[in-house]
Amino acid sequence: MELSDLAAALSENPDLKVEYGPLAYFQKEPAVLFVSHFWNHRSREEETAGMKTDIYLRALGTRKWTDEAAVKAFTKRYPDGFARQLLAAAEDIRLESLCIQERPGTKKAFGLRKQVMRRYHEGQLSVNRSKGFFSDAVYNALFVLWQADTPFEWPDIYPGIDGALPFIDRTARMLFDARSTKDVIKMVEDIAEVLEELEVRDMVNTYSHLPDYRETPAEEKAADPGRRQDPLANDDEQEEDEHERFEEQFSTWHRESEETRGTFMQFDLDQGTKTPMIGNTAREGEEGDAALASVQGKSKKSSREQYSRLLAERRDAESKADDTRYGKENIGARAIYEKPRPASDAEREQYRQMKEETAPVVQTLKRMIQKSIEKKKTSPRTDLLTGRLGRKLTRFYTDDNPRLFFKKQEPSREINASFYLLIDSSASMYDKMDDVKKSAVLFHETLAALRVPHEITGFWEDTSSLSKEVKPNYFLTAVPFHSSYQAETGYAIMQLRPEEDNRDGFALRLAIEKMERRSEERKFLIVFSDGEPSAADYDKNGVLDTHEAVMAARKKGMTVFNLFIGDEALDEARRETMKTIYGHGSIMAPDVSELPHVLAPILKKLLFDSI
Repeated sequence: MELSDLAAALSENPDLKVEYGPLAYFQKEPAVLFVSHFWNHRSREEETAGMKTDIYLRALGTRKWTDEAAVKAFTKRYPDGFARQLLAAAEDIRLESLCIQERPGTKKAFGLRKQVMRRYHEGQLSVNRSKGFFSDAVYNALFVLWQADTPFEWPDIYPGIDGALPFIDRTARMLFDARSTKDVIKMVEDIAEVLEELEVRDMVNTYSHLPDYRETPAEEKAADPGRRQDPLANDDEQEEDEHERFEEQFSTWHRESEETRGTFMQFDLDQGTKTPMIGNTAREGEEGDAALASVQGKSKKSSREQYSRLLAERRDAESKADDTRYGKENIGARAIYEKPRPASDAEREQYRQMKEETAPVVQTLKRMIQKSIEKKKTSPRTDLLTGRLGRKLTRFYTDDNPRLFFKKQEPSREINASFYLLIDSSASMYDKMDDVKKSAVLFHETLAALRVPHEITGFWEDTSSLSKEVKPNYFLTAVPFHSSYQAETGYAIMQLRPEEDNRDGFALRLAIEKMERRSEERKFLIVFSDGEPSAADYDKNGVLDTHEAVMAARKKGMTVFNLFIGDEALDEARRETMKTIYGHGSIMAPDVSELPHVLAPILKKLLFDSI
């Protein structure tokens, strides 16, 4: 409500709506301002500043200082790709200074926005260079250049691009002197032309959105959704005859209509002759229409909602039954499993360093658990009242209650448990991933030394290929169950990386399915995350869906808990949200560098319980 009031006041439009979306932009018709959920899962101060600056840029900046005519002409030349995203980012940076001049009170919020965005694009620059997404890397580097507080040095991106970097750098710095949208467009076009000449692959990721500012045509607004829009197979037109005109209105529905018009009479119309008969309204059903009443089962007027529901149920019954297996909030979610590539020398060296740092903790845990296993032998073994008769029989005469028997030692028990570690690999984890990897190394090395089966998987939802029907969710299994004991298995942990969104409920349900197939007596699910779930069509009910997944696991006898990492752990609202999802199984780790030390006592307790 605060954002809605702020947008309405700055735009001077009380009807302007504020909604959340993957990217921030202003939609002119109908008037909707989208605030990006990029700011979710951050500190309260950063989240508030980020969302408010989205409002400042759109409701104040775009409305007052963006040249819509110039943008329209630009979007015709560049319907998609690198140039459009770069213009959206560059224009926002130009608008920032204008907004601060107009409203000096926004300076602090824009300062926080600048810090967060710069850190994010610095991380993405490194990721995209390693992946070979060179257009994305150029975009990230330009963003860092425009937001840098210190002199910016261009990294080596790609041999074909590196030669053009002096020109790109010189052209990009023209943004600091830009006075209008046309100046920004000229700069962006010059940079885009260079990349086109170099024939570099277009951008893969979507970081910003440039709307078309297209007015909805009058004929499109007036179009009747129930009337056929495409032409008939023939183009005949019936001659009008006044004697054959009917005064009664009679509408039809056919399978190519976008929606029904309220009557239960249905026809498949592919070709015919166009007539002057009125066909814009529906006729109510009557008792005399019993010949066609079999559609509804009895003669009565039908509603559009009733027919639509029946049609949808008949057409999608099988697919919906399968989709709802993972919860109604995850309809359309599809699991895509990535296999780790062979470890590079750099990844092996990084793993070796983390292994050395965590080795003292691993050895301590290993010794404590092994000693506990030895103590689990049935005790005591001698001086018993029953069992095998011993050789020391003199106590039969000297003691009132002689203990003359003994039992053989039982073999020591083993840990009968399996662990599944889910790691949130969403974009908000980019500044925490190194510490999470170190914790995963501690987790893996401890369990591998004790020969406890375990699996480590990173999960994220890809927004670049997202559609209404399909929501691709990726799972990178760094350590699988079947090879969790083997040497050199852990190197793939170094390949975990921050990506896009996180659909926690879906990931948990897939983990539950895998754990159900395990034969161990005790089963543990551990989720590393830095906030509540965030994915497409998941903002409102993601918390409830994840809570239901946690409860489903616990009903099956599994132990589920969450390690909530980051400074946001001190935020009371976020603390309560995580308790809502995981109950008493939510553990806060405010200082991410202390995560390995937080994980060690947890592992110790769980392993003791499994002996």
